[in-house]
Amino acid sequence: MKLTNMMGAVLAVASFGAALAVTNPTTDAQASTKMSMASFPAKYQGTWYYYNHGHYNRYTIEAKKTSYRNFYSKKWHTGESPVKVANLNKNMSNIKTGKQNTLLFMSKGRLINQAWENHRVGDGFRTPGTEAYRIVNRHYHGKKVQSLYSENMWNVGNGEVHIFSSYKTKGQAKAFNPTGTTEDFPN
Repeated sequence: MKLTNMMGAVLAVASFGAALAVTNPTTDAQASTKMSMASFPAKYQGTWYYYNHGHYNRYTIEAKKTSYRNFYSKKWHTGESPVKVANLNKNMSNIKTGKQNTLLFMSKGRLINQAWENHRVGDGFRTPGTEAYRIVNRHYHGKKVQSLYSENMWNVGNGEVHIFSSYKTKGQAKAFNPTGTTEDFPN
């Protein structure tokens, strides 16, 4: 009987010690690397239009890349950027390859889209060339439609942030920005 009680006590102590070891992570696990997102969330994906002075700028978001077609300086400009995973705890301003790669991370409810070469630890949205997105509901002909609300950091020195919304159709883009001004300020 005493042997059974003693074995039960030893087993209880061993189980409690094992439970503590499992619930308390080691310091190496706490200092783990924070990586960017591997792809755009589905709600951001699609083709988005912005009406700008008689032309429809187009921004396409796929799971693993973005592309654009914008009209400025009297001609069309196009480009694309692949989405690649990167270490968010590492400054990437001196990288030699992958400068046009895009990295993604969430910050304050916004999806941050940044070129690898612009990433600096802790800057978040304050780095030039960074874009922050949110999906915003608007009303169009009595129905709710989604818009891609975008804040674009162009120059940190003077606080130059450009704000505009893009839409799923060209008709919506023109309806919400009929004059085609450079920016709109959605309500």
